[in-house]
Amino acid sequence: MLQLLRPLALTLLLAAGSTQAQDLKFEGFDFPSTVAVGKQSLVLNGVATSSILSTRSTVVALYLSSKQTTPEGAAAVGGSKRIQFYMLRSVAAKDLANAMLDRIRQNVSTEEFGANIVAISQLGAVFGQRSRVEKGDLVVIDYNAVDKTTEFTLNDKRLSDPIQGEQFFKMMMKVWLGPKIRASTREGLLGGSAS
Repeated sequence: MLQLLRPLALTLLLAAGSTQAQDLKFEGFDFPSTVAVGKQSLVLNGVATSSILSTRSTVVALYLSSKQTTPEGAAAVGGSKRIQFYMLRSVAAKDLANAMLDRIRQNVSTEEFGANIVAISQLGAVFGQRSRVEKGDLVVIDYNAVDKTTEFTLNDKRLSDPIQGEQFFKMMMKVWLGPKIRASTREGLLGGSAS
């Protein structure tokens, strides 16, 4: 009986390996199927283009501990998280920060905004040391679930001190997943057709 089960187990292992996620190339940029934030492995949930600055300006990806298909599920899933985006055009760094702040204002309640005003004010300083973010630059926003902080990097260089609090990252997610965001961007990040 044991000899009969071994080939079956090997077949199941090979089948499982063949269904693993593949790295993705989108709009000329490479997105690995998995990344690590701290010591936690995350999976690519989705990729989309975004018009955060009124015109098509970034290619953004969302990484979570497990695949999610709704904004609520993405916000609620436990563990670390990552949002990363490549710039499709060069912009003033302050314009990028202001666009993120505007998106947060448009997509969170007044109460949520007020309760997190200290963390939100720190977002304005994240890009304060740079005058521009150039076409092709990579911005990574990591939420580390162990210390409950959000860290911003630009081309692998830390932009500022980490921002404290789990709620801050959930608000950052609404920049791309909120109710007043273009549906095609939201759907792409939630595993639908990339926009």
